[in-house]
Amino acid sequence: MRFYQRFFYCSLFLLLHAFTVNAQSSDVRVVTHKLTASSLTSDLVLSGTLKPLRKADLSIAVESLVTALHVDVGSNVKKGDLLLELDNELAKQQHIRALAQVDEAETLTKEAKRLWDEGLRLQKQSHIAQSEISALESNVTLAQSRLAQAHADAFIAAKNLNDHKLYAPFDGVISARWTDYGQWLTRGDQVFTLVSLNNLRLDVQLPQEQLNNIKNLQSVSMQLDSQPNIQIPARIDTLLTVGDSARSFLVRVMTDKESPLLLPGVSAQALFNFEHQKNAVILPKDAVLRNVDGNYTVFVVKDGIAKRRSIVLGKLGKNGYLIENGLMANELVVTRGNELLIDGASVAIVNELELAQ
Repeated sequence: MRFYQRFFYCSLFLLLHAFTVNAQSSDVRVVTHKLTASSLTSDLVLSGTLKPLRKADLSIAVESLVTALHVDVGSNVKKGDLLLELDNELAKQQHIRALAQVDEAETLTKEAKRLWDEGLRLQKQSHIAQSEISALESNVTLAQSRLAQAHADAFIAAKNLNDHKLYAPFDGVISARWTDYGQWLTRGDQVFTLVSLNNLRLDVQLPQEQLNNIKNLQSVSMQLDSQPNIQIPARIDTLLTVGDSARSFLVRVMTDKESPLLLPGVSAQALFNFEHQKNAVILPKDAVLRNVDGNYTVFVVKDGIAKRRSIVLGKLGKNGYLIENGLMANELVVTRGNELLIDGASVAIVNELELAQ
């Protein structure tokens, strides 16, 4: 009798255990995400080429023969460095003559003033006529005018002499040379191309649909195509609000950080980060299901039961959709396993690794 009782109880235990296992195995395994209030952000990547803020095709201002070249292609120069010299012998003589004319004009002016002063003294003694005094005064005025002209001629001669030397207008590197020793150059001939290595800019074209988004800009960075793992903090220096034929707008991005990697002509990307709304409910993209009628739903889990709920989606950011209506913070939504769920299904919450097993 005891044997049959033991057999009965063992059989009952096995049946109950099998029922529990089957009940547990009937739960749909899903991965969930707890909604929180956070910021909706998005990124925009635009490609361009680094360009120098300053690039000048240097030319000369006088006609002469090249007598000295102090730089070549690849030379790094500072502002004021001597780059080129022209034959200046004739200009020197013209400058010397102009200075001599200044000396002559100063002497004549002093003599004219002396004679006028002497005339004024004699006039007080009634020993000279008024007409002679007027003539002496006119001689002083004429001498002063000639002195002013001599000073002007001397300035022009000095400027012409100085123009026989070419100096760097800013710091940079010589990227091209267009002349050589012994070449006769005329005024305006290009001799060097000077490119600044400082304050490089990245010019990109902003699509018109993103123009209004600039007000939500949080940060900007540069990423060189040759160094994709390095991001350099940057800023928008210029936004040209005049569109081109492609309906895009020029954005000039610059960085205050100096780096040997930043070189003119290097291809790069401008990375724009936008923050559209703070303290909003953001829904992961994996949680969204689209119905045949075009509307959107999600499965919300409460007390182990998944309930289908209609939602209204807003703007899409890099971390998900902004929820306009239908969900609140702290609710659990299904992000994995929702494809086979039905409304009211019992679920078992697992992690990503457990779901893959």
